Amino acid sequence: MKAKLLFIMDTFPLGGISKSLLALFNELDDKYSVDLLLMKHEGIFIPLIPDNVNLLPEPIETEFRNPHPKNVFSYAKSLPFNRWIKWCKYSAACTFGKLTGGLHRQVQTMDSWLGKNTAPLQDTYDAAIAYQGGRCIYYLVENIQARIKIGYVHSDYINNVTDYMLYPTDKKYFPKLNYIVTISDRCADSLKTVFPDITGKIKVIENICSTSFIRNMAGQYVDFDNAYRGIRLVTMGRLDWYVKGLDFIIESARILKNRNIDFRWYLLGDGNDRNKVETAAREADISDRIYVLGAKTNPYPYLLKCDIYVHPSRVEGKSVALDEVKALAKPIVVTNFSTVNDQFTNNVNAVICGMEPTEIADSIQALINDTDTRNRLIENLKTEKTGNEEQALIFQSLLNG
Repeated sequence: MKAKLLFIMDTFPLGGISKSLLALFNELDDKYSVDLLLMKHEGIFIPLIPDNVNLLPEPIETEFRNPHPKNVFSYAKSLPFNRWIKWCKYSAACTFGKLTGGLHRQVQTMDSWLGKNTAPLQDTYDAAIAYQGGRCIYYLVENIQARIKIGYVHSDYINNVTDYMLYPTDKKYFPKLNYIVTISDRCADSLKTVFPDITGKIKVIENICSTSFIRNMAGQYVDFDNAYRGIRLVTMGRLDWYVKGLDFIIESARILKNRNIDFRWYLLGDGNDRNKVETAAREADISDRIYVLGAKTNPYPYLLKCDIYVHPSRVEGKSVALDEVKALAKPIVVTNFSTVNDQFTNNVNAVICGMEPTEIADSIQALINDTDTRNRLIENLKTEKTGNEEQALIFQSLLNG
C-alpha cells in the first residue's frame, strides 16, 4: 500500500511557492499517494496540478475568508443560520483584535481561528505538510491526523513582515511540528535566531528547479513583441508594490528613458498593485516603456527571449524566479536583498546592485553597453549547476521520521 501524503496550501496563485510545489510533485516517487488541500480553489496554476494528485474539496465556506463586519447582512442570506452565527462570533473576534492590536493582532486572530475551526479531514496520513505558514500550519496541528507533521517557511522570517507578524502564534504551534522546513541556510539562521529552542527541528530543503523542464517549456512559441528591435528587460513575480520593488522599476525606467536608452520593460505577473503600476507609469510618462503582460502559466519563452532580467525586490527567501532565469542563462541585475548571496556572486553570475533606482538604472545601462560582461555572465551561468532535483530525496527522507 502506498504511503499517504497530504499537502496544505491556502490558494494556488502565481508565484514561487506554487511552482516549487509543482516541481516537488513531479519528483516524488510513485510509492506515495498524494492529496492536496487548498483552502480555496483559486490560482492560475491549478490546471497544472498533476493528474496523480488528488485535489480535495474546499474545507470551509468562502465567507470565512472575509471577517469584515460590513458583510454581516449579506452573509446572513448566503450562510445557514448556525454558520452565520459562527461567522458573527469570528468577525467580532477579528474586529476586536484589530481594535486592540492593529493589523498584526487581526491577522493572528484570523489565522488561528481558521486553523482551529476549519473542518478536519477524516483520513489519517503518514505525513502531512503545510506548504505555507500561518493558518495552514495551525490547521495541520489542530485538525489533521498524521504520523509526521511538517511546516514550511519560505522566507527570511525576521525580515519578512507578513511572516513575522504571526510570531506570537507561531511560537505556540511550531514546537508541535516534527520538522520546520525552510529554503536556504540564511532563512534557517533567521528561524534559529527567533526560535532557539527548536533548532533541531529546522531543516533546509531548497525550492526544486528542474532545468530540463524549464528549457523544454521555454521552447514553445510566443509572440513576444517580435517586431521590436530594442533591448527587452523582463521582471517576473507578484505585483506587490513594496516587496517586489515596483517603485524601483518605475523610477529606474524613467531614468533610462531620460538617458535615451532604447528599451522596453515587460512585467510577467499579476497582483493587487497592477493598477498602481500602470497608473504610476502613465504619470511618469513611461507607458511606452513599461508593459504589464500579466500572469503566464508558461513564462519561460519570455525569459528566454529577454536581453536582461531585472529583479528589484526588497525581500526574498530564495527566489524560484531567479533560479529559473539562471537555468536559461540570462544576464541578471538583482538588488542586494538579505538572501541574495545564497544564489549569486557579484559580477560572476549576476550584477548585484543597491536598492536605489539610480543604481539599478546604472547597472542595466552598463550591461546594455558592455556585451563582453553580458557574454561572460551567460557563459558562467551555462557552466553552473542549476537543477536541484535531488532536493526531493532530502524531502522524502523526512517522511520516515
